Amino acid sequence: MNRIIIKHVNVFDGISEKLWPDQTVIVEDGKIKELFPASESRPAENGTVVDLQGYTLTPGFIDCHMHMLLEEVTDKERSLSMTSPGGERLDTAQAAVAYLGAYNCRRMLEAGFTTVVDGGGNHFIECALREAIHKGYFEGPDLYIAGKQITTNKAHFVGFSIEPYGPYGMRKAVRDLMYHSVDHIKLQLSPPIRMVGRNSQACDFTEEEIQAAVEEAHNYGVSVHAHLRGPEAIKRFLRADGDMVVHGTGIEEEGIELMLKKDRYLLETLLSPTPNPSEALLRAKNQATIDLLKRTAKNHWASVKKAYEAGVKLAFSTDAGTLGIRVGSNALEFLNLQAIGMSCTQALKAATTVAAKAIGHADTIGQITPGYRANFAILDGNPLEDLTATSRVVMTWKDGRIVSDKREEWVRGETT
Repeated sequence: MNRIIIKHVNVFDGISEKLWPDQTVIVEDGKIKELFPASESRPAENGTVVDLQGYTLTPGFIDCHMHMLLEEVTDKERSLSMTSPGGERLDTAQAAVAYLGAYNCRRMLEAGFTTVVDGGGNHFIECALREAIHKGYFEGPDLYIAGKQITTNKAHFVGFSIEPYGPYGMRKAVRDLMYHSVDHIKLQLSPPIRMVGRNSQACDFTEEEIQAAVEEAHNYGVSVHAHLRGPEAIKRFLRADGDMVVHGTGIEEEGIELMLKKDRYLLETLLSPTPNPSEALLRAKNQATIDLLKRTAKNHWASVKKAYEAGVKLAFSTDAGTLGIRVGSNALEFLNLQAIGMSCTQALKAATTVAAKAIGHADTIGQITPGYRANFAILDGNPLEDLTATSRVVMTWKDGRIVSDKREEWVRGETT
C-alpha cells in the first residue's frame, strides 16, 4: 500500500465557500482517504510525509475546451519546424506535432491542470497521445479527445476536419470518428472567427444534418460539443439536443432559455477572443483579422456575461492552443471569469466541481473528498482572496503521485 501524509496545508475542497486552514490530507493508493485538521491527534501510521505549510491545496484544475496539438501563433525561436522556408510542409511535420503534444502535457501539469478536454487535433495524433499518457510513456493530464471536427469545408488547421454532406454523411462521419474511440464528437456549426468576409451569423449545417450527428453520437453513448459563434447555430444545436455549447458568441434570449431548459453547460472561452490581444497575436495577424477579433471579443464577452447572469452554468474553458493562447497559461481565464462577475470561489468551482460535473466525472474528480482521486494543484497564496494564485502553481499531484514540483525554483526565485 502506498500511503502519503500531506501535513499543514490549507485546503480549498471545491465544495465549500471557505478555505480550510492547516489540514492533514491522507492519500492511499492514489485516492484521498482522510482530511482533518492538523491539530487533531490521530494514531501514528507509516507513510511518506510531505509538509506543505503555507501552501494551498485545491482539486486539480479541469479545462473543458482547449487544443493540445495546436500552436496557432508560433515562437520562431522555440517552435518545431513544420514547413520549409518557402512554405512546403515538411515530411517531419506530423512527428513535430506529436512532440508538441507531449511538451504541452508537461506544460499543463506544471500549470496545475490534471484533466483536459480536447476540442480537435491533428490527423488523430491525439489518439496516440491519450494512449501514451494512459500507458505511462510520459506524464500528462487525463485527456478526452474529439479527433477531427465535423465541418462543412476544410478546416483552418491541418488534419483538423472531416467534411461530410447531408444527414447520412453526418452519420458516417460520426461512425468513422468512433472507430478511433473518441470521447466526444465536435461539430463546427459557425465559421472560424479569423475568416474575414465569412458570415459568422450563418449556421453551416442544416437542422436535419445536426440532428443526424447528435442521434448517431448519442447512439454510441458519447456527447456532442459544438463550435458556436452565432444565435441561429446555437438554437439549431440545442433544438437537436446537442450537449456542450462551445463559445456561445451572440446567444440570444431563446438560446439562453433552451440552455436552461435542457440544463446545458456553456464552455465560455473568454480568452478566445479577448478584447486585448497579445503582442504575439498582433504580430501574427493582419489588421483586418485583428479588427474582426476585437469586434467578436466585445460581442463574445457580452454574450457570456448575459448567459451567466441569466443562470447558465459555465464550465472553465480556454481554447488554449489557438489565437496566441499559450498552452500552460490557462489560469488567465480565472481572472476573466472574475471580470464578468464571478467571485473567487465561483471561478475556482468552475474549474473543479462544476467542470467535473459538466464532463461527467463528478464522482471521481473535482473535489477534495475521501474516495476521490488524489489530483491536486498546490498554490503559493490564497486563491479565495487573490485569483492570481492560480498562476503560482508550485506542485501538481495526479493519482497520488507528484508529477510536477517547482518548490525549490520558487525559493530560488527562478520561476517565470
